[in-house]
Amino acid sequence: MPPIVTSSATILCAHGGQVTLIPKQMQVLAGGAPVLCEPDLVGSPIIGCAQPPSPSTKPCTTVVSTLPGSTSLKVMVGGRPAYTAALTGLTDGVPPGAIMVVSPGQTSVQG
Repeated sequence: MPPIVTSSATILCAHGGQVTLIPKQMQVLAGGAPVLCEPDLVGSPIIGCAQPPSPSTKPCTTVVSTLPGSTSLKVMVGGRPAYTAALTGLTDGVPPGAIMVVSPGQTSVQG
C-alpha cells in the first residue's frame, strides 16, 4: 500500500508547478505533519507552472479535482479518506494539467 500524504509532501503539476498544501485538520499527524484528506487539495493554488501562456494554453494555477484511486480505502481522518502517494488529479491549465506526488511527506504510515 502507498504511504499517506501529509502537508510536508511535494506535489507538482505536470509542468513543474508546486501545489500549495493547506491541511484542513490538525489533529492527526504522520511524520509530524497533518494528514491530507479528500477534498483538501481541491482549490489549492499552484505556484511556478512552466506552461507558457498563449492563445491556446494557460499555466496551471489551481487544483480542480482529484481522481478516483487517490485515497486510502482503510485510513480515515474525521470520516474523510486520507490521500495516498497514488494521488492524481487535474488542474485548471489549458490543456488540463495533471498533478502527481513527488514525495508523500513521510514514509512510515501506509494507506
